[in-house]
Amino acid sequence: MTVKVKEKKVRTGAPRPVTATNGGALDSVSVIARILDELAMGPKAMGVTELSRALGETKARVYRNLSSLKQYGLVDQEHATERYRLGWKLFQLGERAGLQFDLRLLADPFLKRLRDATGQSALLSVPLNGEALVIAAADDDRDVSITVKPGNRPSPSCSAQGRIALAWSTDAQRDRLMGSKFAASTHHSPIDPAKIRGHLKLIRDRLYDEAPNESLIGVNVVAAPILRAGGELVGTIGIIGSIQDVPSPPQPEQLRLVQGCAAALSSRFGSVDYQERQINIPAELMELASPLLKAASKQTEVLFHQDRRKAPRR
Repeated sequence: MTVKVKEKKVRTGAPRPVTATNGGALDSVSVIARILDELAMGPKAMGVTELSRALGETKARVYRNLSSLKQYGLVDQEHATERYRLGWKLFQLGERAGLQFDLRLLADPFLKRLRDATGQSALLSVPLNGEALVIAAADDDRDVSITVKPGNRPSPSCSAQGRIALAWSTDAQRDRLMGSKFAASTHHSPIDPAKIRGHLKLIRDRLYDEAPNESLIGVNVVAAPILRAGGELVGTIGIIGSIQDVPSPPQPEQLRLVQGCAAALSSRFGSVDYQERQINIPAELMELASPLLKAASKQTEVLFHQDRRKAPRR
């Protein structure tokens, strides 16, 4: 979290050169990238010898890197031939990367509208292994503003975005995060696992969360989940500001706008969770939401016709 005072930016220092100490690591990354490229371009699975020849690397080095990639699910090895092909994990990562790119692009006008309508910085986060990762922000343009830099990982226990991610995490992810001892940032930070678990159900029911004075005294965040069809969490959108500007409980107008933005973005991904709770997209957001609703409707129609074609004839 950052309290930003606008000033002229001065670039200091030079980029760190590649040295003997970090050059080896970069070289290893280069080999891994080239292995994945070769497997992606190959018409079929490839063996160690074939990859070694194509890359101009020793068999030992190729095998060592393939073993690491296999351990993390980035490549699979055929049992019968012992050849390698791209792993399912890469497909999942590619799908997630595409989704994050789409989400950032789709959410940008909503972040700006949310900032302009509330006078507070607006934030966009995505779930990552049960935690939240901030990927975009539309900062309040006043001389002194409160914001969170992209790349920040809000606490899973004492932040609105973090608890939303935790509420929609898998059981394994939740158990892992809840199994570690939570650190209190302030005396308002919740650290009791039992109470946090109870609060997660409330978040799923009401589709928003807040975190007054929990990460930093005098600061509050109000955020809502962005969902896709089937109830999977795509991201969160919200606002951050001083407790006097973003009070607790949230101002009805602020909550209406935050949830309205989340509802509009969720509809694009096929979610009806907000509609089922009668949380509507505000009229002032319909200009931004209309293209998303049309795209979602068209996608639903395409899927409907695909299902009809697949259905067996009687």
